[in-house]
Amino acid sequence: MSSETSQTSTRSIGRRMGIAALILAVSTFLSRILGFLREAVIVYTHGASATTDAYQAAFTMPDMMNYVLAGGTLSITFIPLFSAYVASDDEEGAWRLFSTIATTMGSVLAIFIALGYVLAPQIVPLLNPGFNDPEQLDLAVSMTRIVLLAPMAFYIGGLIQGSLFVREIFWPSAISPLIYNLCIIAGGVLLDPWFGIKGFAIGVVIGALLGPLAVPMWAARNEVKFKARFAPFDPDFRAFLLLTLPLMVGVSLVTVDEWFLKYFGSLQGDGAITWLANARKLMMVIFAIIGQAAGQAALPFLTRLFHQGEEEEMGQMLSRSLQRVGFLAMVGAAGLIVAAYPLVHAIFRHGEFSASDADTMAGLLVVFACGLWAWAVQTLAVRGYYARKNTLTPMILGSITVALAAPLYAIFGESFGVRGLAMATTAGMTLNALVTIGYYRWKVGHLPLGPIVRGTLRGALHGAWAAAAAYGVFRLWGTPAAGLQLAGLAALLATMGTAFFAALGLSAWLFSPPELDVILDRVKRRLKRSP
Repeated sequence: MSSETSQTSTRSIGRRMGIAALILAVSTFLSRILGFLREAVIVYTHGASATTDAYQAAFTMPDMMNYVLAGGTLSITFIPLFSAYVASDDEEGAWRLFSTIATTMGSVLAIFIALGYVLAPQIVPLLNPGFNDPEQLDLAVSMTRIVLLAPMAFYIGGLIQGSLFVREIFWPSAISPLIYNLCIIAGGVLLDPWFGIKGFAIGVVIGALLGPLAVPMWAARNEVKFKARFAPFDPDFRAFLLLTLPLMVGVSLVTVDEWFLKYFGSLQGDGAITWLANARKLMMVIFAIIGQAAGQAALPFLTRLFHQGEEEEMGQMLSRSLQRVGFLAMVGAAGLIVAAYPLVHAIFRHGEFSASDADTMAGLLVVFACGLWAWAVQTLAVRGYYARKNTLTPMILGSITVALAAPLYAIFGESFGVRGLAMATTAGMTLNALVTIGYYRWKVGHLPLGPIVRGTLRGALHGAWAAAAAYGVFRLWGTPAAGLQLAGLAALLATMGTAFFAALGLSAWLFSPPELDVILDRVKRRLKRSP
C-alpha cells in the first residue's frame, strides 16, 4: 500500500471513528441525564439515608460478578476475536465463536448468579462492614437478590452489541441505556406504593431485559446465527478464555474504585455511600461522554489497523484520540468544578435531600472532577493493549496500581473523612492513567506523547479561561447556591453555562485548537449544505 493511500485510508477510518464516538457521546449524555433523573427521584423520596445506602450497596455483588465473568466480553476480548473472523470473510467461524462463548460462559454465569442468590446473606455484610442495622442489611440483601437477575441480560446483550460494533452499527448501543434508565425510573415511581425503594431494583431487571438485551437482539435479528454450543475445550473458547482470564483474576481501579468507595463509605455513617455514589456519577457523566464513548468507538478501528499490520498508523490514531480526549477532559473538569455547587443543589436538593447533603456532595464532586482527565485517557489508552489482543499487561498494571492505591482509601478516609475517599479515587486514577500510557509508549513505541501533552495543556488553558468567565457570573450573582430555589438555580446555571461556552467559543475561534477539528469540520459541512 502506498504512503498516500495509507494516509487516505487512515483519515477515512479516523473520520468514521469520530462519527461513531459522537453518536455514542450523544447517547451517553442523554442516558446520564436520565440516570440523574433516576437518582434525583430516589433521593427525593428517600433522602441520603441508610435506605439509599442499601440500594447503592445492592449493586456491588452483581457488578463484581459482571466484571469477573463478563466484563471483557463486549469491548475487550470478544470484539478482536470476532473481528478477526469477519476480516477474513469467515462468517461461519464468527458465529460459531459467538455461539460457543454465549453458551459456555453463559452457563458459568448462570451458576454464579444462583450461588450469589443463595449466599447473599453471608456476602453482603462482608462487602459493607458498616451496615450494623439489621433492617438496613436485610434490605440490601433483598435488593441484591433482585438485581442479580440482570447480569445475564447484560452479558448476552453485550455479545450481540459486540458483533454489531464490528460492522460499525452503533445505534443499538446508543438506544439501550436510554430504555434501561427509563425502566428504572418507571419501576421506582410506579411500584413505590407496594415495594418502596425495591421498585427501583425491579426496574433494573426490567430495563436490562428491554434495553441492553432486547434492542441489540432486534437490531441483529437478521444477522445472528446462534446455535447452543457448550464447548469449554473448543480452541476458539480457549483463545477467548486466555484473553479474558487476566480480566477475571486481575483488577482495575476503574472498576474496583466503586467497590472501595462503598466498602469504606459504609464506615463513614449514614448517607456517605449515597453522597459518594451520586457525586461520582455526576463526574462520570462527562467521563462517559468524552472517554467512554471514545473508547467504545476506537477499539474496532484500532483492532482493524492492528490486523492489517499498520502499527505506526495505529499508534498515531491512538495518540490523536488521546490528544482530543485529554483536551476535552480538561475543559469538562473545569466546567464541573465551577458549576458543582449550583448543579448539585439544582438536581438533588429536593424532598428528603437537604441543603447540607447537597453541599457535602458538591464538595465531593469538585474532588472527583480533578481526576476526570485520568479517567478519560485511561479508558481510551487501555484500548491500545486490547486491540493487540493483550489483556495480560493491563491486568498486571491495573493490579499493581490497585495495590498501591488501596491503602490511600483507608488512610485518606480516616484523615479527611468522606472527602478523603474522593481524594483517594483521584490520586489512584491519575497514577493508573500515567502508568498505562507510559508503559505502552515504552514497550510498543508507536505512540507519540507530544500531541497528548499539548492537547492536555491546551484543554487546561481553554477550560480555565471558560471557567473564570462562569465563576465571574457566580460571584456577580451574589447569592450562594443553598439560598436559591430551583428557578434561581436554573437561571444561574444557564447564565454560567452561557458565559462558559461563550468564552470557550471565543478562545476556540481565536486559537483554533486542533482537538476540535472533527466537530468543527462537521459543523462547517452542515453550514455549507444549508440553503
